[in-house]
Amino acid sequence: MSAKETFIEEDGFGFVPRPDPEEHGRSYEIVRRYTMTNKHKASVRLISWGAGIQSIRVPDKKGVLGDVVLGFDDINGYLENRYMGSVIGRLVNRVAEGKMSIKKTIYSLTINDECGLDHIHGGVIAFDNVNWNSYVLNKQVVMSHLCPAGREGYPGHMLTQVKYTWTDDNQLHINIRATATEPTPANITNYCLFNLAGHGTGSEELKKHVATINADSWTFMDIKNNLPTGAIRPVEGTVYDLRLPTQLSKERLYRVPGGGYNHNLCICSPSSWCYRFHARIIHGGTGRTLEIYSNHPGLQFYTGNDLPDPNRVYPPDWEDYTPEFCTRTMKSRIQGKDGITYRRHGGFVLSPQNYPNAVNIDHFPSCILYPGKVYVHDMTYKFGLLSAK
Repeated sequence: MSAKETFIEEDGFGFVPRPDPEEHGRSYEIVRRYTMTNKHKASVRLISWGAGIQSIRVPDKKGVLGDVVLGFDDINGYLENRYMGSVIGRLVNRVAEGKMSIKKTIYSLTINDECGLDHIHGGVIAFDNVNWNSYVLNKQVVMSHLCPAGREGYPGHMLTQVKYTWTDDNQLHINIRATATEPTPANITNYCLFNLAGHGTGSEELKKHVATINADSWTFMDIKNNLPTGAIRPVEGTVYDLRLPTQLSKERLYRVPGGGYNHNLCICSPSSWCYRFHARIIHGGTGRTLEIYSNHPGLQFYTGNDLPDPNRVYPPDWEDYTPEFCTRTMKSRIQGKDGITYRRHGGFVLSPQNYPNAVNIDHFPSCILYPGKVYVHDMTYKFGLLSAK
């Protein structure tokens, strides 16, 4: 599992406007890219914009390396399409009506979800939408970001560090730490869209994946707003029961309300915050496997339902009468790496995190980070191959 053989190259990935050009005397800053290659030539590419994962190249059963992460060839793609491979925070997922209460003080967060009702993924200028400080330390890539008090409505300054480690047995360890100057919520994760057949193989190959998730319950949610009601229900007898290997077939996805998964599952564990196995997903054709481990209590499972739908007909002037917040999920085309168009159900997300809207539901695991305490999220993407048997 050692990363001692990992070789790291650094180069540029484009430029973005500085948030404070007057202070620094120039209007643009460089986005840095890091390529971590292990002794077997498998590699991970990271970018400082959003502290994100741009590429993961791992072998198939024939030994051929392939990129299994959906993303973009240049910075413009990430500026136009948020959340792809990025770190999400301060709060991943939704906060109902952008309201939260901490020690009897009510805070109003930015309303930025697709239909203008709730707060989602940390707001407009969130962790995925800034350029992180970054450097190489002992065969690891470390990125940090200081989020000022009041940004998007959050109290207190928050300093966050993300450390990436790529091992010789194709494990990507992601260690997230954060501290804050005032009590503030923290639910920080990586949000990466995968397709183990290759990033551009689309829904036909996604539907050949087989998923197993270590969860015996789920946070029941209102389909009208995708927010949990507070109820935690057993998965037994429902489409959310993925405890046994389940193929993500077209029939399976369309049995799920909304036409695919975008749900928080509650991971089985004697303790909410112990590091344990979350999920495994395999693609038989290539033989590639992916396992997820984390010390957080929930796992958001998403099957790319909001990627552009080739069967949806868009009128020529649809953007003129569609609410601004809804255009993100109604894009008619997303051009990804290698000029490939990404379509609905073209990738999946397995994102460990706390339960959605936990800041407003008392019996959910607490997400409040207090001064003097350290937020800790340790997670691992472990890539492998099916055995010959």
